[in-house]
Amino acid sequence: MINLSQYQQIFDIENTTERCKKVNDTMDQFWKSELDQLAGELIGQDYRIATYGQTLVTTYHDSLNPKYAEQKKDTSIGKKYFAQIVGNTGNKEFNLLTLEFNGVERQFYINIELSFYQVYELIKTGRLNSMLSELDSEIRTFTRTGSFTKNEIERSELEQTLTAMIKPRTRPWVYFGLALPLEGEYQSADIVNMLRVIWEKTASLRNYVIEDRTQSAKSSHIMALIASVETTYSVSLFGYPYQIHYGILENEKSGTREQEFTLKRDGQTIVQGYFYYSEYDVRSAINKPVLAVNVEGYNHIYANVSGLLDGDRKEWWIKKSFKMQNQDNEVLKLRAIDLLHQNGILVRNDNEYLTGTYNNSKQQFEEELAEIKGRFACAALLFAHVGGRGGFKFLETNAPSVEPVDDDSANDDHSTEIVEYNSNFNFSVIYETIQNCSLTFDKDLIRDLHLNLTALDDKHFVILSGISGTGKTQLAKLYANAVYGLSYEAENPYLSIIPVRPDWTDATALFGYYSSFENGYMMTEFLKAILHAQEEREKPHFIVLDEMNLARVEYYLSDYLSGVESHHEIPLHNRDDLELIPSKIKIPPNVYLIGTINVDETTHSISDKVLDRAFVMTLSEVDLNTFWSRVDDGVRAELQNEFIFLKLLHGLLAPYHLHFGYRTMNEMILKMSSYLALDVEHQGSRKAMLDHVIAEKVLPKLRGDDRIADLLNELKETFSEYLSEDSVSYSHIIRMEKELVRYGATQFWR
Repeated sequence: MINLSQYQQIFDIENTTERCKKVNDTMDQFWKSELDQLAGELIGQDYRIATYGQTLVTTYHDSLNPKYAEQKKDTSIGKKYFAQIVGNTGNKEFNLLTLEFNGVERQFYINIELSFYQVYELIKTGRLNSMLSELDSEIRTFTRTGSFTKNEIERSELEQTLTAMIKPRTRPWVYFGLALPLEGEYQSADIVNMLRVIWEKTASLRNYVIEDRTQSAKSSHIMALIASVETTYSVSLFGYPYQIHYGILENEKSGTREQEFTLKRDGQTIVQGYFYYSEYDVRSAINKPVLAVNVEGYNHIYANVSGLLDGDRKEWWIKKSFKMQNQDNEVLKLRAIDLLHQNGILVRNDNEYLTGTYNNSKQQFEEELAEIKGRFACAALLFAHVGGRGGFKFLETNAPSVEPVDDDSANDDHSTEIVEYNSNFNFSVIYETIQNCSLTFDKDLIRDLHLNLTALDDKHFVILSGISGTGKTQLAKLYANAVYGLSYEAENPYLSIIPVRPDWTDATALFGYYSSFENGYMMTEFLKAILHAQEEREKPHFIVLDEMNLARVEYYLSDYLSGVESHHEIPLHNRDDLELIPSKIKIPPNVYLIGTINVDETTHSISDKVLDRAFVMTLSEVDLNTFWSRVDDGVRAELQNEFIFLKLLHGLLAPYHLHFGYRTMNEMILKMSSYLALDVEHQGSRKAMLDHVIAEKVLPKLRGDDRIADLLNELKETFSEYLSEDSVSYSHIIRMEKELVRYGATQFWR
């Protein structure tokens, strides 16, 4: 007999340690065995049973560990339990049936789950309502609202509810099944029978999920073939030789894997781009596998992979179209197609180009994979050249200057040349986007920045302080792009990064001025952003003042701060003959200002007037272990010992606030990796290699008085042991020690 009221009492236990152990001991083995037996009856093979048990066990042990006990003390883990029948096809796993006991909602659920993208595909193809009408009346519909909560939706409202979630990029899982109060007693056989009944009554949904996952697995195989190409591709474009270098394939994040590529000529990087291998499109909610090729932050190819799965042999023709405002789109299209033809890519109908031919029975392309991938990269580069977005152009005379483009695939009517940017300040959505990038930032830091920027309705001003190279500007850009669902590398028209100059002495540095000599108004990037924010009040506009304390902040920012605080207009000029520039301007509430500052002798301190109006965050922690884990495996293997020493050096410097950040570490790693790539006869010793990067990148920042005497002694002993007393770094430390004794202060620079 299963006592569900007792289950609820267990979930209500306040102590996390006791609760997790009790839930695991009471439920995990029993229900895992019951579902395994049921799955064997219903499926027979190609399944596994997934449960909440591993999370419970891990949390239990962490709560006993003094290192993690405090953060686990108030967690909600252990207030529910679930067991699932998980099917698989190819390399794709999917939940077929779930039993969940939820102590937070005091319910127990039996359901099948579909992703938002799968349900939205049913909406788009007009199949949802007919499929819902086939379900028994006792089958209820829910969407996930949190880790422990669901929201019930009437069937008649499901389509409207999900459609309304497209723009804010809310993508909840959708559940179909049974929900009953978590109380009373049941025979275990009765609950198993409920599972069997729901299995039978949701057969149409399950078959759709299996079909969808099967097609997805086939499409993933096609994209994996293309992604597997890592050899350099040589090509001649516009009569010049180029090489396309492919980077490593990143791990899957939110259904997408990315792979960088670089166009080079004679060893010089010309432009960078990315291949995106996506299971679905998060922004448009399209449930189809897509191969996109991005150059300078803009997608120029957006190809539907599933179109190759029809028939035994399928040629991959991709349509190209332009839908630009104030442009002759036909001329642009013909120009792009002509360039493809000139560079050896087959074209037809003045709007299609061929990338390859796929054989479904053999599950492979007929052409060399390197050639297919090269065609994709070259086509995207040529489209970027025609479009001009991001300023990229090949060397070509008399090339037309046009606006940027996106791509339209053979079966894709969702591509558009006018990109719609939708903002969303939901932290869960922002954090998920940020997690998909390769940069290293702690969740607490991102959350703090989010709250500091959004806590006040009409004032958004944050100052990011820290040593050079800790990623202050990167964090600002990463957050601003995440609000719009963009990757870190993408161009964001609602983000302006403005480097501050030391000669900024008044508000004209930001707001411009009228020049009698030029007979016109001297526009600034800052003023452009403010005017843009006024025009599009529904869109948040981010402005980053980089190294803002190179000049005295209160001098050039005072008008802005006063305007935000008082809501009064800021005067710009008093002329009647300027139509495009207003005489006064009011700071709209959709402007988000982020300043970055370095604290050293080359900068100015921040006045109280400025500090009182800003949230000040300090980025001092440098997580080298996480940074190192994201470095290419090959680089890690060859530079492991050097990294260990640099990490040791970082630990010596950190207590004195003289440590280095991610930028310095990354540049040292890149230089040493390039050093080891030289022919052996041109290399010296590895110790000399390490010695030089330390002397060039770490020691120049050393300065101080008697308080760093112990540090210099530690560095001297460390360099003597690891680098030798003949090293350049050791000699610098000896000199600085002598200067400290003689003058009471010392610095690297003589």
